[in-house]
Amino acid sequence: MPSSVTEIIVVRHPETVANVEGRFVGRGDSEITEHGREQILRLTKFIEEWSPVAVYTSPLKRALMTAQAMTACGIPVTVVEDLQEIDFGRAEGLTWSEITALGMSIDYLRNGAAVATDAADLGGPGSGPVAPGGETWVDFETRVRRAAATCESGASRIAVVTHGGVFRTLLAHWMGLPMDSTWRFSVPNATIATLRVVDGAGVLTGLQQVCE
Repeated sequence: MPSSVTEIIVVRHPETVANVEGRFVGRGDSEITEHGREQILRLTKFIEEWSPVAVYTSPLKRALMTAQAMTACGIPVTVVEDLQEIDFGRAEGLTWSEITALGMSIDYLRNGAAVATDAADLGGPGSGPVAPGGETWVDFETRVRRAAATCESGASRIAVVTHGGVFRTLLAHWMGLPMDSTWRFSVPNATIATLRVVDGAGVLTGLQQVCE
């Protein structure tokens, strides 16, 4: 039986106001900055040259706007609900200092650590909700794997537009890495990764930020 081969480019959305302010934004949204709009232009040029036959995107505005701008030439865009960022619950929209001032914690720590002293300690997965009222890592990982299967089955050369946490989790999934390795990847805004996935097993062929 011939192998199933999919060429994939994964795109993190451009810079938003929340990114500049250091806010945890998952299921909420934030406006794209002027610099972010410049990043969209660079991403569009890259995608046009890479020539995917289909694009899959998170429904959240910061990703969907990017996908729509990148596909003005007529490439079909499919919205995949499972490509949304993790739900931060009651921490949504807050900065690290605001979260700690309210006595909340982020259960998303490296190596099973019990307490985070600053944002550098983040690295998941934790076993409970990422924050009070938020999504659990298990639920998040499960739906990202489901999104990966949806995207893989669509076409032989695709682009996926999503968010930092989803981006890292997709890389770990396709590369067969443990999920606690996801925070080993630096994924700034407007980062792209290219992979070649054969029968579900991926090889990372490129990782770069197209516009700082």
